[in-house]
Amino acid sequence: MRRKRWIVLALLPVLLLVGDFLRWRVAAGHLRAGFDGWAARAQAAGWNVRHGDVTAGGWPDAATLRVDNLTITISDTVGRGGVNVGFLHLGGASLGSDAVVVRIGLARPDVMEITPVGLHPFKFKDGPSLPLSADLLRLRVIFGLSAFPQEVDVDAITFGAALPNRGLVNIGHLNCHADLNPGAGRDEAVVMFSIAAQSVLLPAGMHFALGRELGDLALEGVLNGPWPVGDKDPAELATAWRDAGGSLELHRIAVGWGAGRMDATATLALDEDLQPMGAGSGKIAGYNAALDALSANAMLTRSAAQAAKAVLSLLANTPSDDQPEEVEVPLTLQFRTLSVRQVPLIRFPELEWTGHQSGGAGVLSR
Repeated sequence: MRRKRWIVLALLPVLLLVGDFLRWRVAAGHLRAGFDGWAARAQAAGWNVRHGDVTAGGWPDAATLRVDNLTITISDTVGRGGVNVGFLHLGGASLGSDAVVVRIGLARPDVMEITPVGLHPFKFKDGPSLPLSADLLRLRVIFGLSAFPQEVDVDAITFGAALPNRGLVNIGHLNCHADLNPGAGRDEAVVMFSIAAQSVLLPAGMHFALGRELGDLALEGVLNGPWPVGDKDPAELATAWRDAGGSLELHRIAVGWGAGRMDATATLALDEDLQPMGAGSGKIAGYNAALDALSANAMLTRSAAQAAKAVLSLLANTPSDDQPEEVEVPLTLQFRTLSVRQVPLIRFPELEWTGHQSGGAGVLSR
């Protein structure tokens, strides 16, 4: 009897190991079937999906799938396979990497991690190739019971991306999170999101009045629905979203740039011309130095800068020693013009829903 007990105890680790291996085989098989099914659906929709070897791994704690030399070219048509991300149509875009590793932990099969290795340049339609790079780039997706993503996280370290005819943007650390609710109705949250970036270095080929480096940038907010659906062009999608009461609530806007810093909140929507409009309030620190820099670099006229400084100085709190001036003011965006206390500061370019924008921000005189 005692001998049989020892035999069972000796076999137990082997049985557990075999069970774990079989569980891994099932999970890896599901990953491979899921990838093959996605690739087949994408091809049927008119996309061009190319890849090399597909290798399973990750045992004993996870199931992974490594797809070598994955390249995806999205269909150029809206009606058949074109992709709208929000209101941006990505038809004709091409992206890829040396490899993509998909990972599902055996303890949390509802969590998927996607890590590209060796990013290829991004190409939009017939435009130039735009280099991408990152020391680490990871997409984490949590699925709900309906198999639709509930949460999405993006984490990037030393991320670099080229802007067309502008140069390279480098971000030391970028983190994005979104909670998704695609079935939301009117005045309900479709997406709750947060974005945080540290050490943002803007392109060297462009001139910035407040300097090239942003110490930090943060956005937190809610996109209210319902989310527009259907085979429509971006202008039609934007119109449907606006007419259904769509709005963007920015619960936090934080920017540290040069000598100035702003912490603000705002609520935005689209006007009858599909241009952003809204109102909010902002706490601005170091505004005198920031306005002087904007005026010196012709982003503001001298009269507009002086008017803004006069208004802000009347509202500002008296700073303590060695502290920058700080003031809390109402902000409005209407007819593409950002104003502080009804003093117009900057006129933004018109947002064109064909995918092209007009020139840079204009300079306003009072």
